[in-house]
Amino acid sequence: MPLRPPLIEDAKVLARYPFLPQSAENTRTILSDNGISMEDLLSAAWLSDIRRKGDMRVKESVLHDDGIEQRSGDLSTELGRMSESLSFLYAMMVACATFDERVTARWAEGESTRADKLLGSDVQIFEKVATTYLSNIQSEIKNGETIYSIPLTDFIELSPRISGDYWRLPNRPMSDGWVEMGPSNSENSQQRLARLIKERIREDLRKRCDERMEKIDEEFAERLSEPVGAVLTILQSRSTLDFEAGEATRSDWPPCMEIAIKELSMGENVNHSGRVFLAAISAALGIEQEQCASFFQGAPDYNPETTRYQIGHVYDREYTPAGCSRLKMDGRCPVSPGDDPICDKPKMKHPLSYVWWKQRDRSQAEEASESNEESPESANP
Repeated sequence: MPLRPPLIEDAKVLARYPFLPQSAENTRTILSDNGISMEDLLSAAWLSDIRRKGDMRVKESVLHDDGIEQRSGDLSTELGRMSESLSFLYAMMVACATFDERVTARWAEGESTRADKLLGSDVQIFEKVATTYLSNIQSEIKNGETIYSIPLTDFIELSPRISGDYWRLPNRPMSDGWVEMGPSNSENSQQRLARLIKERIREDLRKRCDERMEKIDEEFAERLSEPVGAVLTILQSRSTLDFEAGEATRSDWPPCMEIAIKELSMGENVNHSGRVFLAAISAALGIEQEQCASFFQGAPDYNPETTRYQIGHVYDREYTPAGCSRLKMDGRCPVSPGDDPICDKPKMKHPLSYVWWKQRDRSQAEEASESNEESPESANP
């Protein structure tokens, strides 16, 4: 990316594309001019609509493979521009506060896919955005249509990440180090180039997320535990995940879940927050309601009908399992420092993340074992 991006002063453009490097200063100005602190953005009642919009940006990224919807508020008004800019900032904070690379990757993908769709039809600002993310561009009119070309270095860096014959260098006309982005059957030259720029936007957002995660402290992350838990629950329930929630074995379950099951089986009276948590995380992990109900059979006040009704309510309403900070406050975290290496990870803030770490570690161990068995060096003489 160019070290000095072109100047963009149009407030509507900066709000429509809040991910632009040029938009960062505009966002700071919005915060300053309206007297909004980070504390306000996280909790002020009058900013609740912006938080809801930010939550939706993250959730749509996780849920939808085709990215975030292109809708935006009325950018001709100051309120509309503020909503668009600050919802993007809030969404980034929520994604980063999960400390989960799957979430930040999907959020960056969602935002960059949205950008791809917008840029493909935005003739007015397209070239300035293009030169924000590419070292240079050229354009010429052929048969009444604008055809863009980009430097070879940009093309060979970004095109391998995109599938399809169009993106293979031998299939692209080239002259004096410039690669022509000709139209395809379904898209014009601008839309083809927008697709390539998407890769650079996604790369930039991932980098910014990594930098922001390094700066987030535990107190700040705890303030976002509710939206973070909601996002992780959605992520865990997706059937296309690399690590399936439904495939979680008993050994993958987090200690807070295990202790609740153990205490109930021993006839101990687990408090309300512990019971709601057990039902909510069972739902998130794809455990059948009948199996979840069996966890409560040893409770001193167990009633089959009441238990099934209450569990069904949690499942139907898709309750979000409590995060680690909330469980500690409610006396439901059984782990002390040093007890569990996964719980000791600085970025382990939610029980669903524990499941993912366990599955990842097991998968890596299985791959290493298979690799050793196939390796001739591993065989005994």
